[in-house]
Amino acid sequence: MELSAKELQIIKSLDDGSLYASPMIVQQLLRYPGMRNPRLFLSFDYHGQANGYLPVGQCYSDETYTYIAAMPQSPAISPTYTPGATQVLKRLRLAYFDTDLVSYDPSFRQEPTASAYGLALERYLQLLSPSRRTDIRRKLKRLRAFTIKPGNLLDIVEARPWLIEVWSERFSPAELLDQEAYARVTIAWLAAVQHSGRANLKIDRYQLNGKTVGINCCVLHAYQGRLHCDDYLTWYDPKLASGLGIASVVRNLTNPDLLGSRYNLANPGVGGIHPRHLYKLNLLPASIRLTQAVFDTRAIHHNRCVASF
Repeated sequence: MELSAKELQIIKSLDDGSLYASPMIVQQLLRYPGMRNPRLFLSFDYHGQANGYLPVGQCYSDETYTYIAAMPQSPAISPTYTPGATQVLKRLRLAYFDTDLVSYDPSFRQEPTASAYGLALERYLQLLSPSRRTDIRRKLKRLRAFTIKPGNLLDIVEARPWLIEVWSERFSPAELLDQEAYARVTIAWLAAVQHSGRANLKIDRYQLNGKTVGINCCVLHAYQGRLHCDDYLTWYDPKLASGLGIASVVRNLTNPDLLGSRYNLANPGVGGIHPRHLYKLNLLPASIRLTQAVFDTRAIHHNRCVASF
């Protein structure tokens, strides 16, 4: 889907500098190949002036629309919000929306997510079960064999074959084609984020004996006075860097430079975690998990819908 000239103008006029308010980024979201019926929902005030927009699509169900928070199918949870999105949500009459917003409003249903505030390593380890703690310590010990250097988007492009190799053991040949598309659109998304200037990419190259064997990419951005670390991907050579996915998660969550920031990992879905990402959720003990708000529009079905379709 391509945004119309009118839609682009509305986005530009409402731009408040937040990560997903960049017209380039919104456009990239709506181009996602696995997204069915992508569209931009708009809301207007009583004077006919646009006061909010929300990019949506059907990415988990043929019947339900969900707010496109970041990368569909594998977005990190981030409460960065498109301008006026609350106005749109209040006027929609669909079953529910993943608002991807931390809220204490009792009218919102809260769901656990793979998010937590960054904390010190030893404090994190003490929250784990003895068996999980031993496993994590073992994986972190393996990291000592790696040299970690800053990377760039080209390193992610070159690491794409590793993703396909890992996923070839988990998917059928037909499903693997979706992973190829996922890899391409992930790289395009990150390029749009970098070009927008709304966030910084933290890209780590994991090297073994001078050879890059893994890549991790996080998007760092500020929202409402707090730094957010959205952990998007870890692609690695399955023969030389097995376990790097989990180790990189722990390393980012407990990064001394990110203490107190909101660390966001995995796929929020529409009020839950994608089944293939449950292992990521389990890296975060329930006691430190943050929640996301799922706006249930059925509770306000009597309200008049004034969103533009």
